[in-house]
Amino acid sequence: MGSSLKQLLRLLSYLREHKLHFVIGLVLVLFMSYTNGIIPVLIREAIDKGVTTGEYRVAIRYALLVLLVAILNGAFSFSGRYLLVKAAQHAVYHLRMDAFRAIQRHRMEFFDKTYSGQLISRITNDTERITRFLSFRVRMFVYSVFLIIVSLYYMVRMNRTLTGVALLTIALVVALNTTYAKKVRPIYDEVRHQTGVIASVSTGSIAGVKTIKALSAEEEIQEKFQKENEKLYELNVKATKITALYGNAPFLVMGMAMSVMLYYGGKAIMSQNLTVGELTAFLTYMLTMTWPLRALGFTIGDIQRSLAAASRLFEVIDSAPEHIDPPDAVELTKPRGEIEFRDVYLTYHTGKTVLKGLNLKIQPGEKVLVTGPPGSGKSTLMKLIARFYEPEKGEVLIDGVDVRKIKTSCLRKIVAYVPQEPFIFNRSIRENIALAKPDASLEEIIRAAKIAKIHDFISSLPDGYDTVVGEKGVTLSGGQRQRIALARALLLEPKIILLDDPVSNLDAKTAESLIEDLKDILQGKTALIVSQRLSMTRLVDRVIVMVDGRVVEDGKPEELAEKGGLFSEMLGRGGWNGQ
Repeated sequence: MGSSLKQLLRLLSYLREHKLHFVIGLVLVLFMSYTNGIIPVLIREAIDKGVTTGEYRVAIRYALLVLLVAILNGAFSFSGRYLLVKAAQHAVYHLRMDAFRAIQRHRMEFFDKTYSGQLISRITNDTERITRFLSFRVRMFVYSVFLIIVSLYYMVRMNRTLTGVALLTIALVVALNTTYAKKVRPIYDEVRHQTGVIASVSTGSIAGVKTIKALSAEEEIQEKFQKENEKLYELNVKATKITALYGNAPFLVMGMAMSVMLYYGGKAIMSQNLTVGELTAFLTYMLTMTWPLRALGFTIGDIQRSLAAASRLFEVIDSAPEHIDPPDAVELTKPRGEIEFRDVYLTYHTGKTVLKGLNLKIQPGEKVLVTGPPGSGKSTLMKLIARFYEPEKGEVLIDGVDVRKIKTSCLRKIVAYVPQEPFIFNRSIRENIALAKPDASLEEIIRAAKIAKIHDFISSLPDGYDTVVGEKGVTLSGGQRQRIALARALLLEPKIILLDDPVSNLDAKTAESLIEDLKDILQGKTALIVSQRLSMTRLVDRVIVMVDGRVVEDGKPEELAEKGGLFSEMLGRGGWNGQ
């Protein structure tokens, strides 16, 4: 309970900038409840003082009062709802931004352990649930509770016996609706999850339709879709059964209560202990409370789920480091491009130690090929230089400064990392190249594209640099994606370029062309290239062979070739994988 209260107070703290709107909105909801609660009293007066006595002028006056109250009720309802929704949307906007900023601050270890689908769900589904809670559920809870209090107050003043029937009815209806909400909500959560599974299967099937057709795998995919579709069908049927059982039960209880009221009320009227207007008011109160009672049951069942959604978001926010850079972080004004590893150890969250006391120094402007069998720690070197990961022991230095002490904004300008499979966004080519420098001029973008040898291709497109390349660059070849990624990296004029197996996904001709062009692209820069392709040795001054997280060979390509070690064996086999 203490934890839930803490989460609720923290969630409500996001309303601070729109606290006045929220409070006024709740006050207007109270007025809306009161105007709803007073209408049956006005109906009673219209019947008892106007209709039954034949004073139609009095009846008309009360009818006009009912109309006025209904208009006020509508005004209170609109204004209160608007203010509460505005305040809730503003609060969730800031909550969503805090969560998104926290995700950006998280280190790579966090993403290694967390599914991207979970993060997307927290940013979208959980925030949407919180929005509904702050704007709708809170409003309905206040409205329902106050309306019931107002109604019971006037009912007690009219007849205590019928009020007892009403109280018993209220308790039963709230219990039924709460039970219904508790039973059906988890199923609807599963329905939402299963809908996401079906969407994932459908998306994957559509995206991979060429592969499916090439392998004649249509039946297998259909069977998988059918299996997931059956799960969704069964969940929906299960939810329907519960709805059929509990969904209409409150209306049955209300109907029975009204029958009892009609019976005892009729007897009370005949014994002159109750007026026709009062009985009508009682029945009107029961009808008026039908929806609030239903909403109250759902609200009670939804509070914990909304707080759980908030808790998941707060977990993302709280687990992120408060600052990316330490307080004493520095900027390198004139970087030379020297890289050094000093006794570096790194163990991934899986428990695998990938670097074991690594010592390595790369001179400014030097081109180094890092090779070795799969899993030897080659790509990890690059991720440490780019500070995607931090060593558990030892130091990674650029120009003698620990990368952890260099401001991230400065480090990203000095070090350009081009992954094995560069990600191309569903934007224009211009926007993709200018990703790290959105304010770059077209001239700067064209210069980077020319250096990456992709300008001529872009110019040949009908829309040139404004061509939208589709999701993940689907309209581009592997070589074109690599060159756009290179242009993106070169736009900041980095001193160090890290290329993670840049030709592994390219055909021989495209790979050969890129290797030739890389000679000019890497001119004057420190370059670290991870690859198992022997052809990459033409680009480098030095080769490093890694095995099991350690450097086992280091030297010029021709020297290692004559030495008779692992690199020489690799040359004899045509590569680690026969390449």
